[in-house]
Formats: sequence, C-alpha cells, structure tokens
Amino acid sequence: MFLSAVPQPIESIFPALGSVAGLKVNELSTPKDCYDLAFPLSKGKVGTVEQWDLGALGPEVEVVIRITRQKVYWLFPSFNLPFPTNIDTQVILLKLKNGQIAVLLPSTTSSYMGGFRGSSNESIVVRFERDSATEKAGATFGKVAVAFGAELRDVVAKVVLAARSIDSPASESGVQVKPYAEEKTIFSETLTYCTWNSLQPPIGATSTNALAALDSFAKNGIRPYSFLIDDAWQDTKNFRLQSFGCMPSFLDGLSDLGVLVKGAKEDFGVKQVGVWHTIQGYWCGVEPSKFIDKYKLVKVVKDGYPGPFEPEGYEYYIPHPDDVGRFFDDYYSIVASYGVSFTKVDNMASLDNLVSARTVLGLEPAESLGPAVPIPSLRTAYKGAIKAAAEKHFGSSESGRVIWCMGMTPRMILGAQVGEGSGPRSVLRNSDDYYPNEPDSHRYHIFINVVNAMFTSQLNLVPDLDMFQSHPYIRPQGEANETHTPLQSDIYPQAAFHAALRSLGAGPVTITDVPGKTDPAILNKLVGASKTGGTVALQASSSPFTSNDVFDPALLQGGSGRALRVFSKAAHGGGLLGYWNIRSEDGKVEDEVAIADVLHVAEQGSTQTSGVVLFSQKTKEVRIVHAVEAGGAVAPKLLVELGAFEFELVTVAPILSSAGVEVAVLGLVDKYNTLAGLASPGEVKDGALEVAVKSAGELAIWIGGLKEGSPPRVTVDGEEGKVTVKACETGSLLIVALEVSAKTDGNFVLRVTL
Repeated sequence: MFLSAVPQPIESIFPALGSVAGLKVNELSTPKDCYDLAFPLSKGKVGTVEQWDLGALGPEVEVVIRITRQKVYWLFPSFNLPFPTNIDTQVILLKLKNGQIAVLLPSTTSSYMGGFRGSSNESIVVRFERDSATEKAGATFGKVAVAFGAELRDVVAKVVLAARSIDSPASESGVQVKPYAEEKTIFSETLTYCTWNSLQPPIGATSTNALAALDSFAKNGIRPYSFLIDDAWQDTKNFRLQSFGCMPSFLDGLSDLGVLVKGAKEDFGVKQVGVWHTIQGYWCGVEPSKFIDKYKLVKVVKDGYPGPFEPEGYEYYIPHPDDVGRFFDDYYSIVASYGVSFTKVDNMASLDNLVSARTVLGLEPAESLGPAVPIPSLRTAYKGAIKAAAEKHFGSSESGRVIWCMGMTPRMILGAQVGEGSGPRSVLRNSDDYYPNEPDSHRYHIFINVVNAMFTSQLNLVPDLDMFQSHPYIRPQGEANETHTPLQSDIYPQAAFHAALRSLGAGPVTITDVPGKTDPAILNKLVGASKTGGTVALQASSSPFTSNDVFDPALLQGGSGRALRVFSKAAHGGGLLGYWNIRSEDGKVEDEVAIADVLHVAEQGSTQTSGVVLFSQKTKEVRIVHAVEAGGAVAPKLLVELGAFEFELVTVAPILSSAGVEVAVLGLVDKYNTLAGLASPGEVKDGALEVAVKSAGELAIWIGGLKEGSPPRVTVDGEEGKVTVKACETGSLLIVALEVSAKTDGNFVLRVTL
C-alpha cells in the first residue's frame, strides 16, 4: 500500500521529494525500515530516458559515499560531491546526523536500467533508461529501494533484500542471501596462477614462460591448483579475433593449447586450467571476413561513456544474437577438448555502451548492412550464450566456471541477479585492475574492494579481489637496464599490502608473479601446506566488510589519522580485525583497537560470557576481553600505528572454559588469516582441548592460569607434539609446530590435556 505522504526518514534525505510529480512511496513489511520509491514511466520506446529531480540532500545528511560507474565497466566508491552529471551512480551510502545509516539502490530490470546522476543545480536526479517499449503511460514504475539501520554492513544487506522483494514480490519470504553466508567456488582454499602481469614485457607472453612461472612456484614448494591463461593467447590481429586457434608466438613451438594444458597438469600438479576472452571474442570483436561464412554478424557502434580505449562512434563486428550461442558453443567445445574447464570473460560492460547494431548482409564487393538489431537482445543473448556453453562443456557456469570481469554495470549484476536469493553464486571481479606500476593505486585498490564487496557479496556473487604479485614491480625495460630513481612501488612492501587483503576474501586467490621472482616470505603467509604437501590458500569463507567508521573522508587524505577497518568473520567462531593505512602522501595511521571493532566478528553473546582473546600479528601482544560494552575500550590499549603501505591484523578468538581453565585457539600465527587454517572449532571435553587444522604451520593456543613448569601434554595425530611455551601478561601461549608428513592425508588432529 502506498503512503499518502513522504515519510520523515525519506524526507530527511531529500526534503524536496514531496514535490516530485507522480511519486509513490511504499513502506515494506519486510525487511524492516525499508521503503520502495516508485516513479511512473511514460509511454516510450527502447532507449528512452526519463529522470526525476530529487533535489539536494538535506541538512540531516552528514557524510555521503557514492558508488559510481566512473568507467563503463567498474564501480568506484567516492566521497566527492556533487554527483557527476554524465556517469551513473549505482548505490548511495549515507551517514545521518542522528547516527543512522541509509542506503539507496535504484532497480534494474528487463524493462529498464536505473541510476543516479547529478544535475546542473547540484541536486540529484534518478533516471531510468528503457530496455523494453511501454505502450501505456504509468504501466511501469521505475523503483528505488531505500533502507535504514544502525550498521552499514547490515543496511547494505537490507537494501538488496528490499530491492529483491520490490522486483520479485514472490521471493519476499523465500530463501535469501544472508550476510556473512559462506561463499564457495571452484577456487575456494586453493591458489590460482594467472599469466597477465606475469608475462608482461620484458618477459613475453609465451607458453614457455608460463610453464617457467609454474616451475618457479614448484621450486618454492608452492603448487597452484588452477592455471588461468589470460590475454595474449588467442589468434588476433588489430585487436580482432581471427580464429578459434592460438597465437603462434604464444604457443612458442607447441603444436596446440592442449600440450600446454597437459604439461601444466602432469608436470606441476595443476588441477584445472582456464582461458580468458572478452564477451565479444576479443577487444574489438571479430574479423568479419574470417567469420561471416559460418556465423551471422552485426556491426555495432559505441557511445561516449568514459572508460574504453576506443573513441565515441567506433565501429566493430560481433556475432549476431541469433548465432552467438553457436559461436560460443563451438569455441568452448574446442578449448574443452584441450582440457580447459573454466573461462574468464572480460569487457562485459562493452555491450552496455552501444548506440546501434545492424545485421551484416555481406562484405563484398562492398559492405551491405541490413535491419537494426535491438541492443537489449545483444546483452541478454551474449550472457545467456556463455552460460549455456559453459554448462555444456564445463559442467556449470556458476561457482567460478565463468569469472565475469569488467562487468559492474547494473544490467549485468542486478536484474535477474538481485532477484535470486539462493543457488550457486557467480564469481565477479570486484574492482578496477591491480596496477603494480602505479604506486598510488594500491591504497585505493584496497578501499574499492572492501566497500564494493559489501554490496556485490549480497547479489548472489562472490567478489574477486583481483590478482597481485608477491614481488616489487619489474619495468618493461627489465631489471638489468634500470637506471631510474626508485618508485614507491620499488621501495614499499605493496605485495604484503595486497596479499593480506586476499586472505580476508572468499573469491579466487590469484598470483601473477614474474617467473623466478616469487617472494616465498610473502606467499607462504597466504598459503599453507597440507599433510601431504599440497598448497592450501588460507582465506576467509565469506567476503570482508567494514563499519560505519568508513564514513570518514580523511581516510584517503594525508597526515595522521585513523585506519580503514576491514573485518572478516571466521567459519568456526571469532574472526579477523584488519587495519589498513590508505592515507595519501605517506600519511600515518595512529589508531587503536576498539571494543566496537571486536563486536563485528565476535559471536553474539560470546563477549558477555567467556570472552575473547585478541592477538596482534604486528606486535605479538595479547589482550583478554571478558565483558564488553559497545563504547568500551580494550585495556590496556592495543595501539595501531602504521606507516605507508602497512597494515595490521588482529585475531579475535573465543575463550573456551573447562574446570576453571580458560583456553582459546588463535590459529596459525605465521599466516595472515590465522583462523582460516582451522578445520573445526576448538572443543573442550573430558579435560582436554581438541581441534582439527587443515595446514602445516605454527598453531598458537592461549591458556589462562597455566601453572609454571607444568606445560600440558600435546599430541598431534596421536603422537607427541613439538611445543614451545611463551609467557604473556594474561597467561601462556603454546606454539605447536605442525609439519608436512607424507604418512596420511586429511587434517592435523590436536589434543591438549588441560
């Protein structure tokens, strides 16, 4: 039921909203504190844009973060006002003066694409671009979901649920994506090697160098489970696809792609190999003369939305919607015959910035064009064709069998996605690229991924935080000829800066090291070894998130101040508190761990009962928190002091009690994500602690009240464990060395007699 007037919470955001003609407002019964703003669309054809001026933000709005498509294919969170007038903002995050958080999300359906833009008078407009014709005015409404609440992470989840119920009312009481839900993919807890940055000049994109990279990992005791062959393997010329074969220079003497795939699997233990391509074949489509005899083609013209290298009005050729299914079926059939079992599909949003498409009737003696092709049919046909081909040849298109990349447009990630609350998730690249050659990009890369992941992880998607390198950037001219003044990226440890964040993500953990340059000191904190020596990526099972503290524009400015907070809930209780210095111009972080931070990852009620143990990876300090209040402080203080490119990770482990003895499993303290190594929650029974661990490493267990000179007995798989006891102010730390053993596979099983 629509309300007779704009309710006060909405009016506090947009005081002038009541004067918008035709606007209808509905308060949803579930989720609570959510609203549906409905704007009546006029009769119109495909491509028609209608917009409503919402006015300026009200004085009750304290801080704004807009998540804007600054490039046609990526979302960028920004504090900057006013809103841009020529590009779309997809999500608005607001902190109000009363302490509440509000989030606004315009819907995108098969009928229209919604978004926000600025206006010449610095107000905000909501606009809807028609993707299907409407014959009757008022028959279709453009919708905006609005949610309110106390915590940013929860309000983002609520606004997605609200949008889901608005667009698909029948799903309102159905299965829904839940905050902190497990995000499993074919890449979970494994390492992926990608060729992209790895084989840039001066190395060279060849199969020989790709195998050299796998050999380099193996020599360091690291075996990637997945091998992704990125751009430069295909048969292309002038940025157009020439055939379904390989570039001879990439094969480097091999007879075909299958020989490379076989070598990677047999010689280096790779289990699955994927290939990269763009959604239209290659960056500028296909060579028409090479494909027109087998597939119908269309000639498309791009618009001027920022991002692509090609200028406005650029023309190129791609498969016709009628034949794109057969095109990708044939392509995937060929690569699958070589042993390929997943793909990375790039440049997805290129289909979002087209102004025209016409059927190609012939090329000789002169090009002949036929009827126009509806552009919305291209978008749906292409994504559907890739999904169908992947399901046929790889067994699935979900859970990472297709990695969707450069596709953060609402037509790709909303629509059907926001209407789906269950089933396997798709993997989506979550940010603009990792740029090892741009020193100032690293801090913003962290910020983008953390903010975006709160949103994308609620869309039945698993955010992919992108690849990284474990070593300093190597320039195109090579190390031997470098006489330059060192860059920040040469000096500062950006590798650990990125590696630590990947440990808090649930998507693919992807390394793109130059052959022979891997830094095992970095990589071995991100991965571990199973009992039999297999490589295990020690990562979170759900996406990272941040808190209301992100509403601080100074986070990205210079000087001294607070850190970006990044939280991760552990699968078996507790979690990680992350603090990143993303300040500009060598700014410093001077901060401290707050009880409010702990509450984001501690199980509800646990800190009011047995409490938690905090362990600082940077300083090795231990703190005990027995009873907490939201505004309380950790005592004594646990300071967070960070220079440029530095971060801190603090483990939060629940305390277990038995017969007056308190114990907490801190996890593998030689790894970034200490708790990711646990295969089970610690359990105290019959006077002993039992815990299963999936990786070798240094397992730390805190024990309170341990009698001096009487260390407890520790067994690992029934045999005496190698234990070191370290005293700390609040008790003792038992460090148990877990080592690779070829005897059996499975988890390490520890028993500590208390």
